[in-house]
Amino acid sequence: MHQQPSPPNGPYGPPPGQHPYGGPPRQPPVWRPPAPHRKKGKGPVFWLLVIGLPFVLVFGCMATIGSLASNPTSTTSPVAKGHRSSAPADSNATAAQETSASGEPSSTAGPEPAPRRYSGAGAKVLKLRKSDQSAVWLVTLTHRGSANFIVSPLDPGGSDQGAIINEIGDYNGSVLLNDEDGKETAALKIQADGAWTITLKPLSSARVWSGDSLTGRGDDVVMVNPPSAGLTILNGRHSGSANFIVYAYTKSSRELLINEIGSWHGEVPLPDGTVLVTIKADGVWSVKKS
Repeated sequence: MHQQPSPPNGPYGPPPGQHPYGGPPRQPPVWRPPAPHRKKGKGPVFWLLVIGLPFVLVFGCMATIGSLASNPTSTTSPVAKGHRSSAPADSNATAAQETSASGEPSSTAGPEPAPRRYSGAGAKVLKLRKSDQSAVWLVTLTHRGSANFIVSPLDPGGSDQGAIINEIGDYNGSVLLNDEDGKETAALKIQADGAWTITLKPLSSARVWSGDSLTGRGDDVVMVNPPSAGLTILNGRHSGSANFIVYAYTKSSRELLINEIGSWHGEVPLPDGTVLVTIKADGVWSVKKS
């Protein structure tokens, strides 16, 4: 039987650290801490975005606010939604394009559509062009008859949205169409016993209230230029027998100022930033700023 040779230095083994069969002493392993993990530094592009982006946003907001303040018919106003390009007409009434009655340049960005003029007699459903259905229009209407003259917008589903005109006999006046955000008019339902005309115009064709006083008769829409600023008093007067209703429009709201019947005279505050005023009356009226 093969025998394992006895280790040198006796049965008790070599001294500590000495290899049992000779050779250099064994060295205990040396512990070294692991190298620290270094995070990857942020590059110059990252710091450029962090420092520069807030300045870009701030200056962009300032530019937008400045643009709104300089344009009374900003798209943030409920009466300043943009007009779209023209499309082929689809109507049961006679329609014709005509130039703007005022001849004034447009106050909104981009080209404005030419006015749309429709005429007919009796009851009709007047379909609007697809491109005109969501625009805000100044609508001038006339009627020559002795019975009801009622004009009601219909939405794309055919639902009645409430009359914009409800009079008896002859009529001549101007009102707004689609003055609420998101409102669309696919057609106008007309009830009449006589001949009528309906003209859709851009808001830039409205009368301009630039001085202290303004007078008129019947329904009207007027642009306030420059817009009211600070505390402004509106002195109103009406000589008639039916409704006298005045609304003021700012860039973001509509406020009822006067709602009376018959002759009236009084004062109300005109909201700060008023850019448009609508007047419903059956007689002579006047408004004055102070």
